[in-house]
Amino acid sequence: MEVSVLVTTYNHERYIAQALESVLMQETKFDYEIVILEDCSTDATRQIVLAYQKQNPDKIRLRLAAQNECSNKPFVEEFRGAPSPYIAMLDADDYWTSPKKLQKQVEFLNAHPECALCFHNALRIYQGENRAALPHNIAGQKRISAIEDIWEHNFIAGCTPMVRKDAVGTFPEWYHDLLWGDWPLYILCALHGKIGYIDEILGVYRIHSQGFWSRLNAIQKLEWWIAFYEAMNANLNLQFDSIVEPLVAARRKELSDLRSLADTVQRILPSGAVVIVTSTADEDLPPLKEHQVWAFPDQASKQVRQIFASGPSGSADAAWIQPNCVYEFLLYGGAAQELLSSVTVTKNGMALWSAVSARELDKEGAFIEASPNPVPDGPDYAKTTINWNTGDGSKGVIHVAMKNLQMRYPVDGAEAIEQLEAFRAKGGEFLLVPRRLLSWLDAFPGLKDHLDWHYPLIQDDENCRIYDIRKTEAERRSAS
Repeated sequence: MEVSVLVTTYNHERYIAQALESVLMQETKFDYEIVILEDCSTDATRQIVLAYQKQNPDKIRLRLAAQNECSNKPFVEEFRGAPSPYIAMLDADDYWTSPKKLQKQVEFLNAHPECALCFHNALRIYQGENRAALPHNIAGQKRISAIEDIWEHNFIAGCTPMVRKDAVGTFPEWYHDLLWGDWPLYILCALHGKIGYIDEILGVYRIHSQGFWSRLNAIQKLEWWIAFYEAMNANLNLQFDSIVEPLVAARRKELSDLRSLADTVQRILPSGAVVIVTSTADEDLPPLKEHQVWAFPDQASKQVRQIFASGPSGSADAAWIQPNCVYEFLLYGGAAQELLSSVTVTKNGMALWSAVSARELDKEGAFIEASPNPVPDGPDYAKTTINWNTGDGSKGVIHVAMKNLQMRYPVDGAEAIEQLEAFRAKGGEFLLVPRRLLSWLDAFPGLKDHLDWHYPLIQDDENCRIYDIRKTEAERRSAS
């Protein structure tokens, strides 16, 4: 047995099947086991895992809690008792997208004995939000990290690590009662080795309202972060003061600035107003309890659609498949030019994994297929070949819908202005620019001039700048 996969679950009836299917699809040159730690769920999670274990008795082992333990102790016991040299972890609301995930990580750790663990990139999906999916790790993530890096912030998505079992040593007693187990585990591992990174998206990290971390607002996260630093440093006998103290000071400054910003908005803007807040793609919006808050730029995913090919049947190359994108090829045909079939093409394990075949047959033998799919790994453009047939000889038209899985900022100042005015037309009333993001206005030529020319600046202090965009200056003059 080379790998033990520890799957932790509690009230995950909506997600657990997808998580387990993504583990069962792994293609490896070695044996691996799946250990499910089910913490006495109150929904149908336990019935689902029992059914999976019955179907896969040689692969799946269950640990069923008699009552909700809300402790890391079961995880520690399964980790220490595992028969494998490598431990992979998966929360049941996440899943893997590549069947090669385990194989790639074992090969990486075999080739890098200096690493106590390795992880890979993941796609961050915002469940229930009209928000673009984002890679969890940005470009420039270190290939090899050390303990000071993992102290700074937890850059390892919970569905991505593989740990050397013998690198952890003995789990301290205080670990059992931690509210959060993954970040402390990575720090414990980094005491004994480096952290390796595979720059491929091989899984999905799902953010939803029931998640412990994701349900906290931005202020609560900073408060928790500070408490974690101080408690974790104390647990390790204050040996990391030189690292932790500057980090705590920086987080306290962020917290103070955020609270001050929220107070400013509450004091100045009318209750219930729609506030558009400039923000980066991966950050939380400030918690403005008495106001509606919209992100600027728009955090929704972007999609472009165009005609790819036509004819009753044929074959055509798509030589422009990129990472971080999903391409849906849709075949229309028949007398009414209705949708006959479709196929989704991805690259680098970017698929939002499902059991649907790459070839999807639909009406009266019509089909469209892509080969290869997903296209081979690599950072550059890749090619797939699209084959299709309408099935009845009717004229076929193939549309391709291209969806970028990374939120893109406006391409220029004109697009930024257009997007801002679209928000205003939908009901946006004020634009708030946090002081640390003022340079963002200068990144789009013409945007700041547009704001200064058309809208009054009603607040400009050490925390933020606020524009009143309810009416333009021309509309105000006309009204008076």
